[in-house]
Amino acid sequence: MKYLALFFFLLAAPVAAQDLPDTLTQNDLLNWVADHHPLAVRAELQRERARALLQQARGGFDPKLYGDLAQKYFKGTRYYSVGEAGLKVPTWFGVELSAAYERNDGYYLNPERTVPDDGLFAAGLSVSLARGLLFDERRAELRRAELYRSATEADRLIQLNELLYAAGSRYWEWAGAQGAVRIYAEAVELARTRYAAVVAGARLGDRPAIDTLEASILLQNRQLSLAEAELNLINARTALEAFLWLDGVVPLELEEDTRPPDPATVRVILPATPDPGAENPELTRTRLKVSELEIDERLQREQLKPRLDLKYNALVAGGSTQPLEAYSASNYKWGISFSQSLLLRKERGKLQLTRIKLSETQLELSDKRAALRVKVEQAANEARTTVAQFDLATRNAADYGRLLAGERELFRAGESSLFLVNNREVAFIEANVKRLDILVKHRKALLALDFAAGRIGPAAGQ
Repeated sequence: MKYLALFFFLLAAPVAAQDLPDTLTQNDLLNWVADHHPLAVRAELQRERARALLQQARGGFDPKLYGDLAQKYFKGTRYYSVGEAGLKVPTWFGVELSAAYERNDGYYLNPERTVPDDGLFAAGLSVSLARGLLFDERRAELRRAELYRSATEADRLIQLNELLYAAGSRYWEWAGAQGAVRIYAEAVELARTRYAAVVAGARLGDRPAIDTLEASILLQNRQLSLAEAELNLINARTALEAFLWLDGVVPLELEEDTRPPDPATVRVILPATPDPGAENPELTRTRLKVSELEIDERLQREQLKPRLDLKYNALVAGGSTQPLEAYSASNYKWGISFSQSLLLRKERGKLQLTRIKLSETQLELSDKRAALRVKVEQAANEARTTVAQFDLATRNAADYGRLLAGERELFRAGESSLFLVNNREVAFIEANVKRLDILVKHRKALLALDFAAGRIGPAAGQ
């Protein structure tokens, strides 16, 4: 037992995601999640279920062989021997074709079962002339199965879109946290270098001793900021790793040297506003609900018709070498049956309930279409707004960079103070962090836009 427990422990233990590239793009992540996450694997199984249900529904039109044999013997006398075998073939048009062979004999055989000595062949059809002629439960079941297959595909896309949207959002939070660590790490190095220079200058008498205290405080503050950024990165990395699996079974961890692309290479895209009704699987699923209820309504309308079934079989004596020549139009058996409810209260009630459900679902479709259009427009607005914000933040960071460069020149010339240089650096760092935050916000807005339009996935781009 302990070896079995060890096996399951090792199976559940995370392993390094060595197959992922060192520079992990959004497409790389979404492709991996779509192929390996347990929910993605489970969603793929829905396709198999839909195919199985469709196959089951198609079985309603399978040809059917049958055979019956009944005999009775008592005190050496064969009372009767009744046997029949045949084939029934249902068709899509509501007509059932049949062929049968019947052979009966016996001392006490019912006279109506009397057939020629070599048996009797019958070939014919049965058809419903009123209810069931144009539509019946068997055809409705097949149409439902076909709709279910499409609905299952829509459900699969909904689940996959939600999964990829969550994974993509965590990816950009991780990328933003990685970029923030890089910014604060560079700021710490600048503060450490300046602190060393100020200490050296104070020893030589070029700088007042108070500058060493200010430089030391600045270094400590930036180290605190870096520590907080590293904590955010650890948390963001952990949240991202929750989406990394191998074949839906083995959890994975990112390699230590795995990094997102350099923020300078990430595109800022001005998006168009897509039509949510074209591709959104949520709308597709609701439209399929409407179609399914329309099938139910059609079937309920059929129930208002009377039941009028006709059966006809041509008969040919067995033993004939040329059955077509032995056929005579005067040899046949046929039957007709009729039934009809006088008030149709049950049927009319069911039809009314189905129509109410259909109206409710159509209203739900209209409401969902409007809600998704609002979500698409909101996401598109945010994506477009963050493009303008990103351009402004880029210019702002560049301007702060020029101010910092100028202040450093003045500081070297003795015309500025350490306090002013530090303030310029703090503003420059904050401007770069703000620019990075807007970039992350923009990429998440693009994800939200694709998600609202129902088209999220690797094709969303890097």
